[in-house]
Amino acid sequence: MGHVKIADTYWYLTGTPELLQYASNAFEEFFNELGGAADETL
Repeated sequence: MGHVKIADTYWYLTGTPELLQYASNAFEEFFNELGGAADETL
């Protein structure tokens, strides 16, 4: 993947759809608590 160290590739090997969905939900909740609103047009 073009990384100098194999450790830099770790994320790509562990970023499962379930984990990414969990992270997305956590970010959305955090963002909404700040008073922001997700742009539904994207």
